[in-house]
Amino acid sequence: MTSRVRERTLERLVRVAAADLGTAELIDEAGALLAAALPHDAGCWHTTDPGSMIETGYRAHHMPPPDAAVARFAYLPDDYNSFARLAAGRPHSGVLSELTGGQLSRSVRYRELLRPNNITGELRIALLAGGDCWGNVSLFRESPRDFTPDERDFADQLSGVLGGGLRQAGVRARCAPDSETRWPGVLVLDGAGEIATMSEPARSWLAELGAREGEALPFALIALAERARTDRDAWARVRADGGRWISLHASATGDQVAFVLQEAHPGAIAPLLYAAFAFTTREREIADLVVQGCSTAAIAERLFISPLTVQTDLTSIFAKTGRRSRRQLTGLLTGAPDAGNTRNLG
Repeated sequence: MTSRVRERTLERLVRVAAADLGTAELIDEAGALLAAALPHDAGCWHTTDPGSMIETGYRAHHMPPPDAAVARFAYLPDDYNSFARLAAGRPHSGVLSELTGGQLSRSVRYRELLRPNNITGELRIALLAGGDCWGNVSLFRESPRDFTPDERDFADQLSGVLGGGLRQAGVRARCAPDSETRWPGVLVLDGAGEIATMSEPARSWLAELGAREGEALPFALIALAERARTDRDAWARVRADGGRWISLHASATGDQVAFVLQEAHPGAIAPLLYAAFAFTTREREIADLVVQGCSTAAIAERLFISPLTVQTDLTSIFAKTGRRSRRQLTGLLTGAPDAGNTRNLG
C-alpha cells in the first residue's frame, strides 16, 4: 500500500469517525475502508466498557459470532498481543508473529483459536481516546500469509481516530425516555454456560439487549461470565439498542455464574459522558455539583474558585454538550427527557 493510499484512507476514517453515526454504522463504514487498506480474510470489532475493559458488543466480518471459547481465550490479559497490553502502552497495534518471535505456538490464543481455523496472521488494534480503551479490532489472514511491520505501524495511527469515534458513538443515544421502570433481573448460568434459572424481569432485560428466545446470549454476558470465572466478580455498563444503559453484575460460585441486570444509575454513566465530551477535571466536578442542584455561589465555595470561573467553565460545558441551561445539562447527565435538547445524541 502506497503512502498516498494510506493518507487517503486515514482522511476518510477521520471523516467517518467524526460523522453522526451509531456504533454499528461506524464500524461498518470503517471496516469497509480497512478492508481495502489492510486486506484480511476475517475480522472482528468489539466495543468495550472503558472502566473494566470487558467487551460489551461485537461486529464480526466473515467469521461466526464469538462464543464462550472466544471469550475465554481471545482476551487473556497475559497472552501475547493482548488488548490489555496494547491499550497500556505504545504501539497500540501488534502483530502476533512479531510478539512471539515467530513462534506462534507460544500463544494460548493461537493454539486454541487461530491454528484450528488455519490462521497465521493476526493484527490487533486497541482503540483509545483520552487514555481509555473504547474498543478493539482483530484482523486475520489465513496461512501462510501474515501482516507486516509496515501495516502494524499504519494500524497504530488508527487507534486514536477510531477510539474517538467509538467513544462518541457509544454515548450518542439518550437513555430511552419512554422506557418503563423495571425491576432488576436475576439470571444464573451453569458450568456449561446454559441458563439454569432466570427471573421474568431478566427476560425483559435480555430482550432489550437484543437476545431472542432460543438464541445465544448477548456477547456482553458471555464475556462477563468468563471474566467472573477468573476474578469471581465482574461488572460492565452496556447501552441497549433503545438507548437505555444497563448495568450487568456477574458473580461466580463454583461452576455457576449469577447475573444481576438492572438499569444503570446515572452516577455510573456520567464518567462515560464526561469522557465523550472531553470535560476537564474541573468541568467534571462542576457538572457533578450542577446535577446535585448547587448554585453558582455554592459551587464556587465548594471548589474554592470564583463565581466568574464557575460561569466560564459552565459556558465551556454547554458548548461541548450543546446544552443551553442547567436543566438541559442535568437531563443529559441523568437520562431524563428534555424537549430543549439541541445536540443530536442519537
